[in-house]
Amino acid sequence: MPELSISALRVVRAVAAHGSLSGAARTLGYSQPAVSRQVSAAEKAAGQALFVRGARGVRTTRAGEIVARFATETLVGLDRLDERLDELTSGPQVRVRVGAFPAANAALLPFALARALEQHPRLTFALTEASSPQLVHQVVTKRLDVAVVASGPGLPQPALEGLRLTPLPGSELMVGVPRGHPLAATEGAVPVRELAHVSWIVGKGAVDEPQFGAWPTLTEPLVAFSARSWLSRFGLVAAGLGVCVIPGFLAPVVPQNISLVRVDDPNWLGRNIFAITRNDGVEKHELIVRALRECFEAQERH
Repeated sequence: MPELSISALRVVRAVAAHGSLSGAARTLGYSQPAVSRQVSAAEKAAGQALFVRGARGVRTTRAGEIVARFATETLVGLDRLDERLDELTSGPQVRVRVGAFPAANAALLPFALARALEQHPRLTFALTEASSPQLVHQVVTKRLDVAVVASGPGLPQPALEGLRLTPLPGSELMVGVPRGHPLAATEGAVPVRELAHVSWIVGKGAVDEPQFGAWPTLTEPLVAFSARSWLSRFGLVAAGLGVCVIPGFLAPVVPQNISLVRVDDPNWLGRNIFAITRNDGVEKHELIVRALRECFEAQERH
């Protein structure tokens, strides 16, 4: 039998996990034709079909299930091999594979990792950014040790059963407005009715990626621009082209020419942020959670 390449194993695992070539391509950062080529190479090596293609995506054959399971075991083993080889040159270290959804990766997790590294200099980190459902899958399949995920109205709901969950503070939503905007002069929280006629800068991305649109309870918001990156959204707000929803934990990296205002909205139920891990990863989980909480406490003091 021709050899299955490492790249082909990664692709087979991703396609099986997502049930689609496009989903695997987004996760791996490949083009869809490249994913198709790797699937074809894997099927040639296996000597039989690994997936059945349909109008709604793909499903694994019995052979595909076997190869996908083998791929997960093999790739986890390769990650461990890398860790052992690293120890030969740099000495024993504790490697933590941690991930978060994009907004959390912009500020929440970096500050926590820096704090953890101050306290434990022998730590090393592998950082992943993905949607919450994808992060949950990576924790379950042992590709991540700890992940920071979001749950609540308007978000794809990750399947958290069987995982260790720790609620985190910092889930408050705020509105970023240009410095000098009338809303910035409001004392206390802005009544939600005041947001009904402003222009919004909203996020855009893949369907399963968490996005921050207009204020969640507005029924017919006026959307002026859509932008994928936070840097672009901040630039549009700073230029006076609209306002945007900003999670509170992003406050440390919000430009100084943007003011953050709180919103008084009794109909908004809020979202939750969790740190998750498997039940066999408690030590690394507690280390990251402690650093996250200390960052929140430090932010509140300032």
